[in-house]
Amino acid sequence: MPDDARLNRRTLLKLGATVGAGLALPAVGAAELATDQPLASGPAHLLIRHATVLSMELGAAVMNDTDVRLRNGRIVALGKGLPSEGAEVIDATGMILIPGLVDSHWHLWNSLLRNSAPAPGAEAFFKSQLAVSKRFTPEMSALGVRLGLLEAINGGITTVNNWAHNLRTPAFAQAELSAMSQSGLRGRFWYGYAQDLDATAAMDVADIQRVHAQLQSMPASLVDLGMAIRGPERTQPEVWAPEFAFAKANGLPISTHIAVTAKAQKEKALQQLADNGVLGPSVQLVHATHVDAQDIATIAQSGASVCLTPLTEMRVGYGLAQVDALHRAKIPITLGIDTLVLSGNANPFMVMQTLLNLAVGISGNEQAVTARDVLFWATQGGANAMGLGSQIGSISPGKRADLTLIDARGVGMTPVIDPYASVVQSATPADVDTVIVEGRVLKRGGRLLATDHAAIAHEVAGQLAALGLR
Repeated sequence: MPDDARLNRRTLLKLGATVGAGLALPAVGAAELATDQPLASGPAHLLIRHATVLSMELGAAVMNDTDVRLRNGRIVALGKGLPSEGAEVIDATGMILIPGLVDSHWHLWNSLLRNSAPAPGAEAFFKSQLAVSKRFTPEMSALGVRLGLLEAINGGITTVNNWAHNLRTPAFAQAELSAMSQSGLRGRFWYGYAQDLDATAAMDVADIQRVHAQLQSMPASLVDLGMAIRGPERTQPEVWAPEFAFAKANGLPISTHIAVTAKAQKEKALQQLADNGVLGPSVQLVHATHVDAQDIATIAQSGASVCLTPLTEMRVGYGLAQVDALHRAKIPITLGIDTLVLSGNANPFMVMQTLLNLAVGISGNEQAVTARDVLFWATQGGANAMGLGSQIGSISPGKRADLTLIDARGVGMTPVIDPYASVVQSATPADVDTVIVEGRVLKRGGRLLATDHAAIAHEVAGQLAALGLR
């Protein structure tokens, strides 16, 4: 029997077993998350006045001195001199309004370990993470998620893709998911595995099915589900193929790290995926620092997206993101913070500027990529890759009210000649004045609302002491 035929039979057998196991679970409804309310109040009736609007709609020009009305969690109107009609007014004179930023790849659980590795004379990043991950509790992971999401709001990020790869029991999954739900942010929970899960062991597909049923019972939830799969670079076909098949059978998007190092690229993992027919628009490929010309052509043909996290890719020694080559191949590009252990903080503007600079620096062509291109990847492009492009990603009537308002009057952003360049090359989280998700204001006047940062910092200190790190 040919290898592919054996693989298909194994896939079907394992898929049947896992689905059967999932169906034997007790029914799970919305009750487990029913008490998880966002930190901010309900959707507001708002009128943002006099903003410089970057709608990110295809072909749209910059809209100066423009008003935007928000009601019932949606954008309802754009124009000049819109009547207030009882709305709360935000004066955005001197500010730039952009769609809420979409972070496409972030391991939130280890936010507690910020800057802990690599350290001089100590274990390398991956070894240190593996060692400490075994001592984590669900409460620690949830606290890491809360800390990371707080920083996301501060930086103008309204959608976060949480790549959860230290799920040691179902309790870890539930803790992280609850923290995401309580944050008020939109997001995707990429259900992964434990850091020390053996390469021959499969993911907990029964619990994935439980979480899937739970979220499906909550149509108003801002969080959806995907599968974070180790893939061909870390497991054999006997493991990853059934996992891919399970995701497809359950309509779940897939994310996997790919071609992260020159050594990993020798596995030709991308071509393994292509040969098995599992690539497609619902597949996210992360890092891809060492893909070759054949891989790039394969990705482009498949419609899969590539998520780049340049700050962490350089810090851990993966190499330089192939921004220009991917862009020229018209591959959907998104961006991510990845991990605060390596990035230091959550600064999406630095990520954007670094991608722009890498594209130009590697190609030698200063027009290879524009600031508008990069901002598109961080907004509408990120939304498109999630399958949410019709709901978020641009400022257009009818879309959900996920918005970020940047104060461009500070010394570091004056003057504003090209607002796209000002956002990508000059803005920082400190310039983010207002953050709105689903019509709810989570940051206003540069201040985080309904969140006690000091209390979270105290919790973090206590958990670090429990881990023996303080």
